[in-house]
Amino acid sequence: MERNQLFRQTRLRIAAWYALVMGCILGASGLGVYHVVAHAYRETIDKGLESVADALRKSIEPVSQQPEHIKQLAKQLSLELCVTQADCLTQTAVVKNQIAQAVGTVNYYMRLLNQSGKPIALAGIHLEELPITSPARHWQTITNTKRIHYRQITLPLHTHNQLSGYIQVGRSLKDLEQHLAALRLTLLLGWPISMIFIGACSWWLAGLAMQPVYRSYQQMEQFTADAAHEFRTPLAAMRSTIDAAFRLSGQPNFESMSPPATGGILQVLKRQNTRLSQLVGDLLLLARLDQQQQREYQPCCLNDLISDLVEELAFLAVEAEVKLAKQVQTQEKLYVLGNEEQLYRLISNLIVNAIQATPTGGKITVSLEYSDRSLGAGALRYRSSGHCAGRNRYALIQVQDTGIGIAPEYQSRIFDRFYRVNKDRSRASGGSGLGLAIATAIAKAHKGSIYVQSQLGIGSTFTVRLPLQR
Repeated sequence: MERNQLFRQTRLRIAAWYALVMGCILGASGLGVYHVVAHAYRETIDKGLESVADALRKSIEPVSQQPEHIKQLAKQLSLELCVTQADCLTQTAVVKNQIAQAVGTVNYYMRLLNQSGKPIALAGIHLEELPITSPARHWQTITNTKRIHYRQITLPLHTHNQLSGYIQVGRSLKDLEQHLAALRLTLLLGWPISMIFIGACSWWLAGLAMQPVYRSYQQMEQFTADAAHEFRTPLAAMRSTIDAAFRLSGQPNFESMSPPATGGILQVLKRQNTRLSQLVGDLLLLARLDQQQQREYQPCCLNDLISDLVEELAFLAVEAEVKLAKQVQTQEKLYVLGNEEQLYRLISNLIVNAIQATPTGGKITVSLEYSDRSLGAGALRYRSSGHCAGRNRYALIQVQDTGIGIAPEYQSRIFDRFYRVNKDRSRASGGSGLGLAIATAIAKAHKGSIYVQSQLGIGSTFTVRLPLQR
């Protein structure tokens, strides 16, 4: 219960931090989008306003050939606005059309100023609504009495290359502010809705991220429980033996007991101590392999290694009344770069397991060959490190038996630590369930892999693939 709560709290923290980071990124992105859109809107308005002002200036300057004509022209434009009047000057037709188009879409205005900046003509907005500003500034953003913002451009008017006045053209920014307000509302409403989706996705992704950790934790718990169970068996046997020895020592005739009786007690203690030492050694080896604490690798001859192993383990085959043979299908010496002691342990574990799984009268064949092709599609592949792919040559070491075989539902788990298909037989033979796990770890440390093919009642074939030294 505490474990589940711990993982739930961890998942919640991961989801919360992920949602917080994504929320900040989303908020910053939304703010950036808002500023980009607003800047694009303002640039579009400025370009349009500059285009209109430049067209008006080009239309007005030819009319006022003399400086004294500016006042008369300003008066005419101010009174008639040149929007609906038909008696405007011919040269101001462009002015009429552009102002009419502008007024039809947004609130534009135009002003003519003299050299000192005093207004001499107005069109669009009265002075009481929007006061005159200094012509010294080219661009200005001003606000009228109704808190409406206007964008204004000021251009100089020249007559005979002399400054004769100024023209100010502006437009309302009300449409821009409405668009930006709608965009702000969309972003403000979209952010919490997006956060809800982000929170849900964060919880789901945190669950996916926690699954390997949870499985690893479960495997660690199972490993601890299995290791404790394996240690408890020999320790319990040693304790019961020692208790029996103490009970015997309290008897009057203990000193007169025969040496075989006391020697049997010592034999039990020695056997259990050996079992404990071997278990501790296996666990330390696995720890070193997991941490990739490798020794300096040297070239190892697989031909000699297999010959020595078959010769050394022949007595186990004789005791089990099975036949142990080797088949070296190449005359070439095959060398791999690795640790000879570990490779010895790898192959010996497979041979010993085959001897234990083969009934009386069966046969075990250890073969060695090399190949540059992948294995057949029928081979079941487990714990492969993936380093042997490509066109490199590699050695194939096969340990084939005619034993009881392994059911398909167990074949994916036989390489797990402390896992045994037949626990009773393994207990009787003294196995701890680490043999195949160690073999897998050694093969992976040597950039190799292990495959298994098995059928119930027919036998099993374990294949070790190791890259050959170039």
